[in-house]
Amino acid sequence: MSKDNDFLYQDGEKVFCYHGKVIYEAKIVETKYYVEPNRHPKTGSIGPHYHIHYSGWKSSWDEWVDESRVLKYNEANLEKHKQMIKSLKKIKPAMKRTINDSSTEKSKKRKREPPPPKEKEEVVKKPKPKEIVSFPEPLRAILYRDWNNIHMHQLLVPLPRKPTVKDIIEDYRKNRMNSKRNEDSDDAIEQEVINGLHFYFNKCVGTRLLYKKERKQYRVIRLKHEHLDNSQIFGAEHLLRLFVEFPLLMGNTFLSLETINVLKVNLSEFLNFLNENRSKYFIEEYEEIKI
Repeated sequence: MSKDNDFLYQDGEKVFCYHGKVIYEAKIVETKYYVEPNRHPKTGSIGPHYHIHYSGWKSSWDEWVDESRVLKYNEANLEKHKQMIKSLKKIKPAMKRTINDSSTEKSKKRKREPPPPKEKEEVVKKPKPKEIVSFPEPLRAILYRDWNNIHMHQLLVPLPRKPTVKDIIEDYRKNRMNSKRNEDSDDAIEQEVINGLHFYFNKCVGTRLLYKKERKQYRVIRLKHEHLDNSQIFGAEHLLRLFVEFPLLMGNTFLSLETINVLKVNLSEFLNFLNENRSKYFIEEYEEIKI
């Protein structure tokens, strides 16, 4: 059992809580303390945990978080919240670009084509993020840590990375081949998705997956390794960002509901693989900006 002073925050207290890249106003609904061997089933950690309700959001967004994601509600953190919102507003316009001019041109041509016959399968133009993939909670925490290291602590992912994105994708491919349980599963579709993941990563790094503070590092590393693909230079940190971008990438194409469902299954499997092997693929320490 724990005492009340084991908790930095109390039931009913107004706080800030990290969700993804930003801190939001929230309220603590309940507190619980976890000790070994009973770790929290979602966070995988021990110690104080808080059931959070985000102010102005439906209760379906309520979640349990560990203490590292909670901040006191005070003037300093209120200012921090405002600065984060400003930073995101600067980043979002860049996220609206397509991968390249050719894909934009194709999209324009498609708009001029007549609509498909009614009897054909329903087509979805701009799927919502939740229709593509759901992130395991530990990977959400890694996404936030990645953003926080770069924007708040002026750090960068050390490059080139080992293992590389290419290594990770090959590990996943071998893992899937060795653990096939379903004989009717379509290996051809799965391989196409894996190849597509590799292709999209190489195309997207320079245009969609970098923060402003990383662009100089990108130019320098590309000059040093002109003979290598991006997937042979970057690692899990930038690969994880690609999954955040998938809804926007899919929004530039016309996909059937069946195709979206296939993508969702395969991309979720890949994320689960990343999550299970996160200690192997993700780094703990970033480096100071030296360039």
